[in-house]
Amino acid sequence: MKLSIILPLYNQSQYIASAISSVIEQSVKAHEIIVINDGSTENNLSENIKFVRAFKEVKIINQVNKGLASARNTGIMNATG
Repeated sequence: MKLSIILPLYNQSQYIASAISSVIEQSVKAHEIIVINDGSTENNLSENIKFVRAFKEVKIINQVNKGLASARNTGIMNATG
């Protein structure tokens, strides 16, 4: 069984590394992590995204800002678990 974890992201990139690390440390190993960048405008986003890309189970999707519900729906549409 594969578990899909969707993490919407909007201007809180300083937390994304700890959120990803927390998911990866869980006992369920068959998972994918989908980060939806919902039009963040932060300058440090690219630095945090570099960290996130180091994990093979992480997929990053960028979209223009459409709000939290839209970011979740984008994650659901791209989930395979």
